[in-house]
Amino acid sequence: MADLMLVNPLFLHSDPVESRLMTPYFPLGLLYLAAAAREAGYDVTIFDAMFAEDDKAFLTALERERPQVVGLGVLTTVRQAALRLAGLAKAWGATVIVGGADPTGRPDLYLRHKREKSFSIDVVVVGEGEETIRETLPPLLDGEEPAAALSEVEGVAYRDRMGEVVQAPRRPLIKEVDRLPFPARDLIDIEQYRRAWHSQHDHFSLSIIATRGCPFGCSWCQKSVFGRSFRPRSPESVAEEMALIKQAYQPDQIRIVDDVMGIDADWVRAWRDAVIDREAVIPFECLSRVDLMDEEMARLLKDVGCRRIHFGAESGSQSVLDAMNKGILVAQIVEAADVCRKLDIDTYFYMMVGYPGESWSDLKRSVRLLRRARPDDFSTTIAYPLPGTPFYEEVRDRLALEGAGTVDWTHTAENRVLFKRGRLSTLFYRRVIRWFHSEWRNARLKAGDEDRRPASVWLKTTLGLWRDRLLVNAMAHVPGAIQSGFRPEGET
Repeated sequence: MADLMLVNPLFLHSDPVESRLMTPYFPLGLLYLAAAAREAGYDVTIFDAMFAEDDKAFLTALERERPQVVGLGVLTTVRQAALRLAGLAKAWGATVIVGGADPTGRPDLYLRHKREKSFSIDVVVVGEGEETIRETLPPLLDGEEPAAALSEVEGVAYRDRMGEVVQAPRRPLIKEVDRLPFPARDLIDIEQYRRAWHSQHDHFSLSIIATRGCPFGCSWCQKSVFGRSFRPRSPESVAEEMALIKQAYQPDQIRIVDDVMGIDADWVRAWRDAVIDREAVIPFECLSRVDLMDEEMARLLKDVGCRRIHFGAESGSQSVLDAMNKGILVAQIVEAADVCRKLDIDTYFYMMVGYPGESWSDLKRSVRLLRRARPDDFSTTIAYPLPGTPFYEEVRDRLALEGAGTVDWTHTAENRVLFKRGRLSTLFYRRVIRWFHSEWRNARLKAGDEDRRPASVWLKTTLGLWRDRLLVNAMAHVPGAIQSGFRPEGET
């Protein structure tokens, strides 16, 4: 009988975006929790829904492991699956805990959720969970009711005996992050992940985190777990973990999942030296900010294996960037892309459309940015208001009904408008996204970034560009065009 079963509720096969990308990573947060609980002496097992066919696999795992407590890590994008599995675990007889960004932002929603008229979830861990889980497990494993067991525990929410939601004081962030054990990667089937990656790619990737938190204040970013902080592990600790990963799992690359890499140049320099000293260099990709990426920083990252940097470019309009409180300039986006191109580091842009106040002119400025910066790849999302963010508060009175409850996401990158944007609809923004890609591809072909041969490639791209320009312009300016026949391919 296991003390604790931790659950990753992402079913890869039911998520069309993740299935197409086939770049699965197990959530590091759960592996840190598993390591912390195991270090404290508890028997921990993991159920990973990533490659499971359906809920029957979870029920089978419950019968096999017989956990007393089941804990689920939840992002907004997997909320529906998490609530479903939580209900199954509760009906089976386990005490159910949830944690992660979405439950931290809206604990009431989880604690009031019912399956067949019974509450599905007993406890929500609010914020970082390693220290909280160590305090929460002893009384719960002794069979105490949460209302009695957790009255003195920081960082939790639960229902009292009257059924009212009680939220304890927030637990202070962990200051000495080096005290935490390395993630318990041995509890997952690494070979399943390796096979999945190799099924569509020529490499296999694992994830690692070097620093916790982000001190920047983007208005749409939900910093519910790590907060607006910057807490780096020691460079030596990160290098040691990389050496362990390299020896034990031999990945072709790693993804550093820090919110921002490169905040402290001295830290990066020390990390580079520690990694090289330990012969732990592994090709990697990371996320950074354009205002941090000068040539010195790019060279430091290149020295230690950086192949690709993801940037939150978001928009080519300075007024939109300012409204988002991004704290960057459009010129810095272009400069960062140029620096990376010079050093042969790939760039990936995250773009956003539909932010409040964005105009047709702003969208055209984003096109100009993509054509000038020519990132190696990019993706575009429709602005999504997450609870607990300034953006959410700004549009709260305009939220569509579909976004007010528990059904705003059914899979990753749902990508639809969830607040009123005048006459502009999801269909319009999806067409804008297609237009962005047509402009970007055309610019890369013209610059020689991609092979124009055979001639049909150039012709098809040019015709597609003009089609998308005409359609999106009509949808933006012709009354009724959005509701008439101007629909992106595949839309009904």
